[in-house]
This record gives sequence, C-alpha cells and structure tokens, in this order.
Amino acid sequence: MKFLRIVCVFYGLMVNVVLHGSRTSNLGSVDAYTFSVMSINPRVQEIFERILQLHGGLKKSGPTGQLQITVDVRQSRIKVYLLRESSKLRKLIWEGPDTQKAYIDACNRIVTFIFRTPGFFHSTLVFVSDVSGHPELYLSNLLFEKVVQLTQDHAAILHPRWYPKGTHIVYTTCGKSGFPDIYCMHLASKSVTAVAQYRGINASACFSPSGKQLAMVLSAKGIPQIYASDINGKNLRAITQCGGIKTSPVWFDNQNLVFGWDESGCGPQLYKVPTLKGKNSFNNFQKIQVPLSHFVDEAALSLDKNKLLFTATIHKTFQVGVLDLNSKEAYFVTQGPLDHMEGCWLADGRHMVCTEKNVGKRKLVIYDTRTGTRIPLPCDSWNNTSQADALPYDYFN
Repeated sequence: MKFLRIVCVFYGLMVNVVLHGSRTSNLGSVDAYTFSVMSINPRVQEIFERILQLHGGLKKSGPTGQLQITVDVRQSRIKVYLLRESSKLRKLIWEGPDTQKAYIDACNRIVTFIFRTPGFFHSTLVFVSDVSGHPELYLSNLLFEKVVQLTQDHAAILHPRWYPKGTHIVYTTCGKSGFPDIYCMHLASKSVTAVAQYRGINASACFSPSGKQLAMVLSAKGIPQIYASDINGKNLRAITQCGGIKTSPVWFDNQNLVFGWDESGCGPQLYKVPTLKGKNSFNNFQKIQVPLSHFVDEAALSLDKNKLLFTATIHKTFQVGVLDLNSKEAYFVTQGPLDHMEGCWLADGRHMVCTEKNVGKRKLVIYDTRTGTRIPLPCDSWNNTSQADALPYDYFN
C-alpha cells in the first residue's frame, strides 16, 4: 500500500504499511426520521427536499412521514410549519422573505428543533477540481449552485484551508516557482501573497482558531518538520526537530497541534505537541491512541473539540474514522472497496465532507458520522473534486 500523504506528489516517498486490526463501528439507524414536504409551489418543495436530504438523519418519504413540513408561500414571504408524528401541534419554525437564504435558514432551524444540534446547510466549501483541465481552487455552497473559481495557476494545488473569519484561504501550489510553496489569498480582492517559499517542501498550512498563527510542514533543513509562524509567515519557529516524516498539522487549540508522524517507517500515527516556546515544550509529543490501524493521519477537530476525524488503512483501503476524545472510542464511518480520505467537519459536529476515490476519479461526499449514511453532493459536473475545507457559514451571504 502506498503511503498516503497530503503532499505526496512532492515528497516522492513510498512506505509499505503493515495492516492490522479489525473494523469496529458504533453506527446504526438511530437519530433518523422520515419526512415529507408540502407546498403549493413545486419549486419550493423540491428545494426544501434537496436541502434536508443532505442530513443523514432525515429520509424523504410519502405524506405519512414522521415529520410533516409545510411551506406556505404568500406575497413573497414564507412560513414553515412542522408537525411531528407524536404530536398534533403544528409549530411555526420559520417566517421570512421568499429567498434561497431563507430556505436554508428554515432547514437549519428544523434540524436544530429536531436534533438539538446546529444545522450545517449554510456551509461554504473550498475545494480542488480539475474541471478546467488543471487543478484549481473553487468556492461553493453545499448545493453547488454558487461556484466560484479562485485560482488559475495551471499547477498542482493542495490543502486549501479557511481563515477562521472567512476572509482568507491558505494553500500550497507549484504555480509560481514550480516547487511547492505556500500562499494566502485575500478573497475580497483575490490578491495572493507568499507565506513560505523556502528550499524544499512548503506545505499543509493551516490557521489557528484565533487566526493569529499558521502551522505548516517545511523541509528546508532536510527532514520535513512542523513549524509555526504568524499569519504572514514571519517569526517562524520549529515545533519539531526529530526524524521521521511529519504531515497534516491541525490546531487542537491556540497552543497545541495535532499532526501525523511516521517515526518508524511503518506508517504514521497521530501526536499532540505544544507550540509554546521553551525547551520543556520542544518535541514534547503526546501520542493520540487510535487502535484501529498502523496508519492514522489527516486529523480534523470538530468545532466542539470533542471528536477527531482521521484517515486510516483498513483491509487495504483508506477509510475515514472518528475518535471520541471523551470516551476514547474510535470507529470507522466509511467502509467498502472505495478509498475515503481528507475528511473535514461540518458545523454540527455530526456530518463530515470527505473525498471518495474510485478508479482514479475523486468526488466530494457527505457522511453522517452517527448513522454512516452516505450523502452524495451534486458536484459530478465539477470533475475530480477533492480536498475540501468547510467554512461554518455562508460566504456568499
């Protein structure tokens, strides 16, 4: 099995992974309801059904669904009512203007009322697609009705990540120098500035939750190491100084990082390390135990900081799993013969977007991490979509 690396095209390394462990899962059919939408306007009914079916806990049914949703459209305004099977009380969920944003807001309100968790339908994705003939960055809502091309580098682009306030995106590209360098784009102006252009690999940059720091992988001194800097790439400091490949840093909080480290050459595992200056914190690794595989990488932390997504090997495929940081239980969300990787959380801490790979073709899909439900995104016409990162609100509104 080839070694999975976010920056594999640059590393040029191949590592054989010994696969062990058995598949475990706590997924079932809990937290799922059937629903029906009724409206005298067929277009409005179809839009509500499309949005709600992105949630793995909601299944479209006939008029006798457990949840009956009525959308009343009058004089350019809508009222959305919800009737539960166990109650005769019809509750007003949303009232507002007859707009696409209002539909999404109403569907988020329905999810919050039913599941007591935030909705995620307002999320904005940054992702990579080669629909133009070259890998480029794009922005889109979850319905792929609003898609904006961000780059025209005509070169390999990797690992786009949002700034917490949604004003910038940091990413790796070979488009400027021919070597992997890190750039930051200001979305309002589309202006691009270089963050890291050192000799060797410059990759996998991500912003801290406060937006004041960047973490990244650099190999200017030989073996790839984890570094931190300010958001302009200045005041650079090494976080690790040790052998073995380091990959995919992600901020656990403003003072700690989680990253993949292949210490032995048998495959990476996840480690947590503080970013504070001083000898006591340098290389002070804490291993995060994920007992399902000898290959665990690509961590992503939920917004409530209670769960980690990860990519691991199982039965000669790459699959995305979840580690509950409270109970320490780990399980796979995806399964089957296709590879799944590059998971990122949506705003509710229940759903994720990941890349599904099938015979060289890549597409973005949503998975419900509670039920294991796979929800395809309407992105087929965008050709080889991958490497998504989700902003937990609508960038376009």
